[in-house]
Amino acid sequence: IRNPFVWVLALSSAFMYVSRYAVNGWGVLFLQEVKGYSLALATQVISVNALLGIVGTVFSGWLSDTLFHGRRNVLAFGFGVLNTVALCLFLYSGDGILVNMLSMVLFGMAIGVLICFLGGLMAIDIVPREATGAALGIVGMASYIGAGLQDIVSGWLINEGKTVVDGVARYDFEAAALFWIAASALSFILALFVSKRSHA
Repeated sequence: IRNPFVWVLALSSAFMYVSRYAVNGWGVLFLQEVKGYSLALATQVISVNALLGIVGTVFSGWLSDTLFHGRRNVLAFGFGVLNTVALCLFLYSGDGILVNMLSMVLFGMAIGVLICFLGGLMAIDIVPREATGAALGIVGMASYIGAGLQDIVSGWLINEGKTVVDGVARYDFEAAALFWIAASALSFILALFVSKRSHA
């Protein structure tokens, strides 16, 4: 609790969870409203990121230990940038199926790595062994607070942009999209400040 870097990591993870749950929670509606996808196709596209998250999770430890010699903050920064780029691609790339599938492939892989690093391995790296449980608890709590607040804020922003034409409601995602991108960017910026040497 006294280690400030645990709280920096917790904030980083919370912001990452904002982008993660934004896509998982609102992505289907976004594809329907903004890109004209059917419910079935939108669901299939969004499901790709969950499947690719498994790949990112499996390879995250190997990547950091073998290629980056345990410097997980550098790798978290890199995959955080990829996460943000993939999110921008998803939000602003148009309605082509291939580019939207690609955005979800990249997003899913990045999220898979980030969950392992921000939500676990980096917390273990920066505290003594006897404090790892508390550190993981703080990061986990912050992550799910971030996820919950995302739903509240996103729902409010999306509803604020709602218009009704001929009895049909249409939703504007512009403000929510900027919120998601900002959260994703803050996540990778904060992650860069957390390293194995960050002991209090």
